[in-house]
Amino acid sequence: MRATELAARLLLALVFLAAVVGKLRTRAAFAGFVVSVGQFGVPARWTRPVARLAVAAEAAVVVLLAVGRTAPAGLLLAAGLLAVLTAAVVGALRRGARPACRCFGSADAPVGPRHVARNVALAAVAVLGLLGGAVAGPSLSPAAALLAAGVAVPLAAVAVRLDDLVALFAPTPSRTTRPAGRP
Repeated sequence: MRATELAARLLLALVFLAAVVGKLRTRAAFAGFVVSVGQFGVPARWTRPVARLAVAAEAAVVVLLAVGRTAPAGLLLAAGLLAVLTAAVVGALRRGARPACRCFGSADAPVGPRHVARNVALAAVAVLGLLGGAVAGPSLSPAAALLAAGVAVPLAAVAVRLDDLVALFAPTPSRTTRPAGRP
C-alpha cells in the first residue's frame, strides 16, 4: 500500500462515516435527510427508499475502505457515489432550486457551487487513491503512514465542516451605529 492510497482511504472513510452518523444519529436527522432528497426532485414515493439507499451506499464505502482487499471497490464506489451526488446538486442548481445540504445530517445551508467543488475534489481523491494503490512499490513505512493520516484527518474535517467554515469566514453586513441620543 502506498501513502497516497492510505491517505485517500482514510480521508474518504472519515467523510463517509461522518455522513452516515450524521444522518442516522436521530430520527429527526434522517427525516430531514428524507425531506431534502425530495427537494432534489425525487418523487415523494421514492424519497425514503432513495434516502435509505444513499445511506447504505455511504456505509458500504466505509466498510469497503476499511479492508485492504476491498479498498479498490470502496474507492470506486466512493467516486461513483460522489459523481451521482454532484450531478444531483448541479441539476438542482440548474433548476434554480437550493435545497438544504443534509450531506452530514442536520445542516440547513443551501447547496451551492462549494458543494460541487467539494464533491469533485473528493472524487479526485478517490481516483488518486486508486492510482496510488495500482503503483507497485515498497511497503508503507510507519513515517509514511503517519504522514498520510496527518494529511487525511484535517482534510476530512474541512470537507465535513465546509459549510461551517464558509459561514465563519463569510462577510457580515456592517451595522451602522448612531451616536447616543440620536434617533
